[in-house]
Amino acid sequence: MERLTRAVALITGGSRGIGLGIAHSLAAAGMAVAINGVRPREQAAGALESLARMQVPVLYCQGNIAEAAHRASILDQIRQQWGRLDVLVNNAGV
Repeated sequence: MERLTRAVALITGGSRGIGLGIAHSLAAAGMAVAINGVRPREQAAGALESLARMQVPVLYCQGNIAEAAHRASILDQIRQQWGRLDVLVNNAGV
């Protein structure tokens, strides 16, 4: 687990559109960003690369937030990576 002094944000539906715009804004403010989407990681690679170029920690959490097990898995991934979650942006169109 990476210990961070910066805030950690999760943006659901953050791999494209408005969610990706929000992720870029939070990254520009210095936050670590976890983005969630239902698409495979390979299909979100461009979004992840654009965020990584902002020199902030980035994590992609694939899953459908309409499913309780997926939500739990997403939160577990964030906890394992950074140990906490400070900001949640519920952006996914579900």
